[in-house]
Amino acid sequence: MGATMTQKILARTSGRSAVEHGEIIWASPDLVTAPEVSFSAYIKRIREIGVTKLAHPERVAVIIDHEVPVHSIAGAERNKLTRKLALELSVGHFFDGAGITHPLMVEQGLIAPGMFAAGADSHAPGLGAVGALSVPFGFEVSMVLATGQIWMKVPETIRVRLNGACAPGVGARDIVLATMQQLDDEATSYRVIEYQGEGLSTLSVPERMTICGLCVDAGAKSGIAAVDQRCVDYLREHGVSNPQPQASVNSDDDADYAMTIDIDLSTLTPRVSIPPSPNHVREAQAMSDIVIQHAYIGSCVSGSIEDIRAAAAILRGHKVHADVNLLVIPATQQVFQQALQEGLLTELTAAGATISPSTCGPCFGGIAQLTAGERRISTSTRNDPGRMGSNEAEIFLASAMTVAASAITGHITDPRAFAKGGVQ
Repeated sequence: MGATMTQKILARTSGRSAVEHGEIIWASPDLVTAPEVSFSAYIKRIREIGVTKLAHPERVAVIIDHEVPVHSIAGAERNKLTRKLALELSVGHFFDGAGITHPLMVEQGLIAPGMFAAGADSHAPGLGAVGALSVPFGFEVSMVLATGQIWMKVPETIRVRLNGACAPGVGARDIVLATMQQLDDEATSYRVIEYQGEGLSTLSVPERMTICGLCVDAGAKSGIAAVDQRCVDYLREHGVSNPQPQASVNSDDDADYAMTIDIDLSTLTPRVSIPPSPNHVREAQAMSDIVIQHAYIGSCVSGSIEDIRAAAAILRGHKVHADVNLLVIPATQQVFQQALQEGLLTELTAAGATISPSTCGPCFGGIAQLTAGERRISTSTRNDPGRMGSNEAEIFLASAMTVAASAITGHITDPRAFAKGGVQ
């Protein structure tokens, strides 16, 4: 019997030749990520038990990304402490306002096929876009910082085979929402969703970050994408000089899967997650009676240059509705600069959008809060009550194209009427 990508990665990082589904292993992550909102708390915990240094500081990345620019005294004090601790502990990779953790790790070439990453943030699985296994651990990250190891049960894998290509106006978000419609919480519990198939080659690495990062909102342990030449080319462009051979990382042909589903991308339509959960999915074209006051394009699973290009294309020749506030936040400063050089930010602001520096801010209500009775359509990750402000506000989740089209009309809108080559 062959092995899945997840089994291969966990076998290597636990010093084994093979691991079986369901067995408990001790693994050594190749990369540990922690944002400023949790890093100092982790260090406080390990110092309380007498640990004075990190087990592998060269593998640790600390990122100030949640409160950027800082807008509270508490945040300023936390950021100051984070900088001090990162220096004291010789953290290998420290980023201060350079972008959101997960896209930043890929952009900086710090993650590669076959690696195992432990993340403090729930959407760490986005790193699976490059054929890595990235698992969110929360406070258990303090154990990894102190010992260099973490225990876990080897998860089973759900195989999702993608075929064909998306039509204009349909994107990566719609793929993962279509996946959620086929998999309930019981099916995904403590399993990894692995995307593969010839349709995967039509997706860029940032688009793969969307489908992997949102797997956790389908109830899965993580998400991972098979490695292909497009992925390898992207990584080489971003400083990964010698990615592992695809055959050694990808699942074997006779690997054992918990289940397999097939998705024909050419049949997909734009979809929207309605509150209070990302896996409550509806067709966008059936929701035109939902009036919105706010629209947001950004977060760790969106805000890529592809998302900004797609939004600008939808808005080209149009204006944001007078009753809608459209906020656009590029995922990293590098994406911000690229969008600036391509003239995309000029186009978006001319259409009526507001642009902010790279930050996680709106996704957890740090900035741009909503008040009671307001609605926002967003490319962010969660839509539970109170996530972006008032418990009585509503959040709808969709692709950058659907958000941009909705910002034009003032209500939830199928973007295909605005997409080049789309339905009219």
